[in-house]
Amino acid sequence: MLLARIGPTLLFSPIAGVIADRWDRKKVMVFCDLARGALILTLPFVETVGRTIPILNPVVLLFIISAALEMLTLAWQPAKDATVPDMVDNPKHFTHAYSLLLIAAYATFPLSGVIFGLLAKFSEFLGNATGSAALGDNPELVAFILDSATFLVSAGLTLTLRMAPRPTKQEPLNLKATRQELVDGLRFLFSHQMIRPWVLGIGGTFAGIGTFMSMAPFFLSDVLGGGSGSFGLLVAAVGTGLGTGFLMAGPASQHFQKDIIFSSVVISMGVSMVIFGSVSTLTSALMFASLCGVFAGFAYPCGYALIQEKLGPNLRGRVSAAINSVVRLAIVGAAAVAPALVKIIDKASPGPVTVFDQSIDIRGIRVAMWIGGLLILLAGVVTTKAIGARRHQPRAGSGMFLVFEGGEGSGKTTQIELLRHYVTARGHKVVVTCEPGGTEIGRKIRELLLDPANKGMSDKAEALLYAADRAQHVEECIRPALEDGAIVICDRYIDSSIAYQGLVRGLGADQIRAISRWGTGGLFPDMVFLLDYEASLGLERAGAPDRIEQEGVEFHRRVREAYRLLAERHANRYLILDGSKSPQEVAAVVCKKVELMLAAREEAPAVGAPAEAELI
Repeated sequence: MLLARIGPTLLFSPIAGVIADRWDRKKVMVFCDLARGALILTLPFVETVGRTIPILNPVVLLFIISAALEMLTLAWQPAKDATVPDMVDNPKHFTHAYSLLLIAAYATFPLSGVIFGLLAKFSEFLGNATGSAALGDNPELVAFILDSATFLVSAGLTLTLRMAPRPTKQEPLNLKATRQELVDGLRFLFSHQMIRPWVLGIGGTFAGIGTFMSMAPFFLSDVLGGGSGSFGLLVAAVGTGLGTGFLMAGPASQHFQKDIIFSSVVISMGVSMVIFGSVSTLTSALMFASLCGVFAGFAYPCGYALIQEKLGPNLRGRVSAAINSVVRLAIVGAAAVAPALVKIIDKASPGPVTVFDQSIDIRGIRVAMWIGGLLILLAGVVTTKAIGARRHQPRAGSGMFLVFEGGEGSGKTTQIELLRHYVTARGHKVVVTCEPGGTEIGRKIRELLLDPANKGMSDKAEALLYAADRAQHVEECIRPALEDGAIVICDRYIDSSIAYQGLVRGLGADQIRAISRWGTGGLFPDMVFLLDYEASLGLERAGAPDRIEQEGVEFHRRVREAYRLLAERHANRYLILDGSKSPQEVAAVVCKKVELMLAAREEAPAVGAPAEAELI
C-alpha cells in the first residue's frame, strides 16, 4: 500500500507541477477534489466488486485506487501551494498563511479519528436497526460517505475563491514542451544559490523526521519501558508541539528574518532529537519530542514561505511539486532504512557505555535516533548558506531594465519571448512590455500613431505622442516593476525615438533625448539589444503595414543606419545582434549576456541607477 502511494510520487509529481503551471489552477483543484471524492466513495465496495467480478482482485483494486488518489493529490497540492502567494496581499504574510493551512491540515487528525470511530458505530447501529446488509457488512460506509462529501464541500469552496487571473497557455500540452518546462523547473530548483540550501535543508529535515516517526514508538516502549500507551503520549506531545509551532511561526516572521528563523529552528530540532535519543526516562523523552514538534511547526511554514517568495508565478507549481517529492521520498526512504540500520547496529553493539558516570545502553534504536538528529542538524547548517547568499542579493528597487531595438520585422518579439522564458525559468520576476502601447493610455496613443489613415501627422506631433506614451509607460509600468526588483524587458524605448524621429526625421537627437529624459525622469535601460537586419527583408516579415511601415524601404534603411550609429557611439550599453541568424543562435548570445549581468549584480548589488552621463 505504501508503494502504491509513493510510486506515483516518483513518476507523476514532476508532471503534476507542470500541469499546475500551465493550466487554470482553480479548475485543477476543483477537478482533483471531485475525483478524489468519487474514488473514496468506491472504497467500501472494493471487496464486494471483487467477489462479484472474480477478475478484479480486491487487493489490486485497492492499490489502483490508492495510486489514483495519490496522483490526484499530487496535482492538487502544487496547484494550491502556487495559488496561495497570489491570494496574499503582502509577502510578509506568507508564513502566517502557510501556518494556517498547516493547522487546518494537521490539527484535524485527532478530530477525524474520533469522528470516524463514532460514525463506524453509528453505521453498525443503523445496520442493526434497518437490517441493511450494506451497512452491516461495511460499518465504515457512513464514514466514507461523509469523507467523500468533504471533498465536494472543498470543491465548492474553491469555486468561490477569488484568485488572481493568470494567463494560461493555449497550445496543446505536448511531451517535448512538458519535458522542457520540467527541466527548467528542476534546473532552477537546484541552481538558485538561495533556494538550493532550503530544499536540501527540507530534504535532510524530513529524512530525520522519517527516522523519528519510524523509531520513536519503539524507543519509548522497548528502550524506556513506556509500554503500548506511550505511543498515544508521543502523538499528543508531538502534535501539541506542532500546533504551537504553527501558531507562533506567523507572528515570529513579522519580527525576524524568515531564513534566520528557518536555519535556527532546524538546527534546534536536530539537537532536540539527538537529546531525545539519549534520555533514559519517559518524561524527558516526551518533553524533547514536544520540542521537536515546536521546531518542526516553525520550520515547515517558514521554509515554504521562503521558497514561494523567490518564485515567479510560472514556476510555483513545478517547484512545489518537486519539494513535495523531496519530502515524501525523504520520509519514506528514512523510514525504510532505519529498521535495517537498527538490526545491523544491534549485532555490532558493544553494550552499555558509561558517559559522565551515566550508563547508556548503545542500542540500534538509540543510534538511529542520533543519526536522524544529526541529519536534521546538518540540514540546518546547510541552510545557513542561504543567509549569506541573501546578503549578496540586490536590494528591493534594483531591478534590471532591458530593451530590444531594431527595424520593422527584425525579430524583437521572438527574442523577447525567448529571453522571458529563460529568465523566468531561473526564478526571476519578469515584466514584458512594449512601446507604444504598454499602458491603457498608451494603447490609445498607439492607435493614433500607427493608423495608416493619419498620414498627415506632423513629425513633431509624432515625436511628442511617442514621448507622452513613454512618460505614462514609465510612471505606470516600468518604474514600479523596477522598484519591485523585477527584470523589465521592453520592446522599444528611447532609442527608437532618437533613431526614427531624431535622426531619420531630422528633429535632432539631442532634442528628442531631452524630451524623453524629462518625461521619464531620466530612466534609461541597463542594456539595449539591437537586432540588425536588412530593412527590405524585415518589411516582408512584418506583414500588413501600419503608418510607420508604409514609409518605404529607403526610410527604413536609414533607420537601420541610425541604430548602427547609436550603437557605435554608446557601445557600453549596446549589444548588436545579427538578425539574419537563427532565433536560437541569437537567443544564446542574449541569454549569455543577461546571465553575466545577473551574476555581476549578485556579486556587487546596485546602489542606485547609473547617471545619465554614464549611459548616453
